[in-house]
Amino acid sequence: MNAMRTGADAMKTIHKDLNIDKVDTTMDDIREQMDLANEVSEAISQPQLFGVEMDEEELNAELELLEQEELDAQLVNAENPPLHAPKAVQGEPVVPVKNQTISKEEEDELEELRASMAI
Repeated sequence: MNAMRTGADAMKTIHKDLNIDKVDTTMDDIREQMDLANEVSEAISQPQLFGVEMDEEELNAELELLEQEELDAQLVNAENPPLHAPKAVQGEPVVPVKNQTISKEEEDELEELRASMAI
């Protein structure tokens, strides 16, 4: 019985400064801090650029515009052809031989190629 009385006295001492209003206020503070922590966590976990949302279609349109501008710049420079022609290749010109013999293997490969192209 003495142990129960000591326990009851200890609980009275603990709860002496507590009342339901203080508990509610403390619980509201805890909820408020948890909400704030959730907002911060959500903001950090978003892959967007620090709150700036980008529209993917808008980004694709901008990319196409930049690519078109680059292509236009290349085409503008292409209007000025070089003033000199490229030098001719040194050496003997290649002349096709009319009566050149083709080996049996080459004929078979050629025939196989023709057959595959006809399909």
